Amino acid sequence: MSLNFGTASNRSDAILTLRNPNAAFAAWDDPQTTTSNSTPVTFRVVSQNLIQTSRVFQAALTGSWQEGSAAEDGNKNLEAEGWDSKAMYIVLSAIHYRTREIPRRVTLEMLCKITVLVDYYELHDALYFFLDLWIDSLQYSLPKTYGRDLILWICITSIFSSTRIHKAVTSVAVSQCPGEFRTLGLPIRNG
Repeated sequence: MSLNFGTASNRSDAILTLRNPNAAFAAWDDPQTTTSNSTPVTFRVVSQNLIQTSRVFQAALTGSWQEGSAAEDGNKNLEAEGWDSKAMYIVLSAIHYRTREIPRRVTLEMLCKITVLVDYYELHDALYFFLDLWIDSLQYSLPKTYGRDLILWICITSIFSSTRIHKAVTSVAVSQCPGEFRTLGLPIRNG
């Protein structure tokens, strides 16, 4: 699959190739809950949009890295691996100002997948409005028991400093966690 984020006035000049898309995410018991697709997904993107919104992309595209140099076809090439392709599409839609492509509501799992991308690529400012909207729409279904959904919430609220919700979900985790706290490989921050 190939998706183009360029426009007539702002042509795409980079290709982001997502390898091993839709790999298992935050598996609770069986790491094979989501089957990965070996077919890469390519996104034609505008490098300037990536540079302006992400220090990670800025370093890759403006430094002396291979990604910063144009290939024979004139495109800069970026690679990513294991991310959810729909989450990546939503994030790239925000970066490329395609707000009509951004859903008003997402599932808790999709919110966490987007959160992990935002944290990894340092896109907090670019997606803050949408993340705040999504958190608000889901906050009335906070889990009351220790489990995977609770850990997804802890990840989301630790990255986006949603203090009230973070206190509520960590309180449940402290009172109900039967042993060692499981992070499920998610970037959960202390404090």
